[in-house]
Amino acid sequence: MNCWRHRDRVAVGVCTACGKGLCSEACGHDDGAIGLHCDEACAAHLRRRGARGDAPVGVVWSMLLVALGLALLYYGWHQTEWSLSVPNLLGMLFLWYGVVLLLQRFAQRRAPSP
Repeated sequence: MNCWRHRDRVAVGVCTACGKGLCSEACGHDDGAIGLHCDEACAAHLRRRGARGDAPVGVVWSMLLVALGLALLYYGWHQTEWSLSVPNLLGMLFLWYGVVLLLQRFAQRRAPSP
C-alpha cells in the first residue's frame, strides 16, 4: 500500500477513520487519544466516535446473543432436562454475556458526555 498523498512512497500506517495509507513524511498525525488520522476531518470523526477502540456494541448484536442463549437453553432443557450439558452451559453463557452488553450499552447512553 502506498501513501494517499505521496503515491511513490510506501505507507507505514493507516488512518483509523478512513483507511488511507500514510507515509512517514508528516502525512499521519497521532495525538494518542483518538489514534492515527490523515487530516482534520478524520480527526473530527474520531473525536465524535470516542476514544480508540471505544465503538459501542449495537443493541442488535446484544439481542442476538440473548436470543441465541435462550434458544440453547430451550434446546438443552428439552434434550437433557437441566443437566450440565453443553447446550445448557453455552445458553447460560450467551444469555449472561448478552445481558451484560445490553446493560453496558444503556449505562453508556445515560452517562453525561464530556
